Amino acid sequence: MVNDIQIKQKSMSPSKMSGKYRFVFAKSVLLLFWQFTFTALSIYLSFSTLWPIWMLGQLLLGINMLQWFFILHDLAHQSLFKSQAINAIIGHIASIICLVPYYPWLYIHNAHHKWTGWKEKDPTIPDIKVEQLTRFQKRLIDLCWKYWIPIFAVNYTSQTFFNIKKLLDLYPKKETKIKNSFSIFWIIMVFVTLTFVLGPWLFLKLWALSFFIYISISDPLLISQHTHLDYNDLDKQNLRPVPFIDQPIFTRSVKYPRFIEQFLFYNFPKHGLHHQFPWVPIYHLPKLQEPKENTIFWTDWLAIAKTMPGHILIFKSTKDSGVKL
Repeated sequence: MVNDIQIKQKSMSPSKMSGKYRFVFAKSVLLLFWQFTFTALSIYLSFSTLWPIWMLGQLLLGINMLQWFFILHDLAHQSLFKSQAINAIIGHIASIICLVPYYPWLYIHNAHHKWTGWKEKDPTIPDIKVEQLTRFQKRLIDLCWKYWIPIFAVNYTSQTFFNIKKLLDLYPKKETKIKNSFSIFWIIMVFVTLTFVLGPWLFLKLWALSFFIYISISDPLLISQHTHLDYNDLDKQNLRPVPFIDQPIFTRSVKYPRFIEQFLFYNFPKHGLHHQFPWVPIYHLPKLQEPKENTIFWTDWLAIAKTMPGHILIFKSTKDSGVKL
């Protein structure tokens, strides 16, 4: 059952919701000011020759990378700024830090919101099916998931947002090809330049551990949001987008302590709510009532998910395994 606030949200038109909870320019600027300050502090500490200070800088920089990904996520929805140019400029800055190219993310992620619930149309669903996995691939996935080896976010990003062939197939128009190519080339160019200017060893000192921390946090967080959920059956239903307000049944919100969820994760785990109102900025999400569907506390989710083989968790659904997460 939904409460009165949820009923009111469901009955409110998107235009009214957008008007009531649209971005506030000053809040968006303040968020970015803090993020740039946090980035500068993290990098400054990471230059230290004292290993405790360096370790602190790397930990903060790893968290910072994750937060830039959350900001990139909102920029793709134009929920922080109205201007496409501002979104693109900041998005390309964010892409350097979180290592996700802006335009491929923008196109694929918005298509994901349109086709959530349809694995045949959602471009974020892995192209390979569980039946196509080799024995070696299954064992590797199971091993990495069991022992917390963070390969999943990196593999997913490379196979989805850096995959030139996939991007060309999905978005063959000249303008989108140029934009996607530029976003990928931009990241490569900046990383090559930084390696040349700083030298490979100093660059690795500043980047390697923080990136490992970033992907270690990302793996369970991202896997939790859409894996092992049931999808629409293409053979039995008409293929049309699921309304945003009804998408929580195809998403999962994993609850964290309030401080972590709000100040470290920028409300990103409120995933079912985000799918209902993708235009609402991250700083407005706590003002809305979260849907009850597929909401679980993070320790409960991990306790169940870690008992499952990785390839079952990622490539199969509740219908297949009988495991409810």
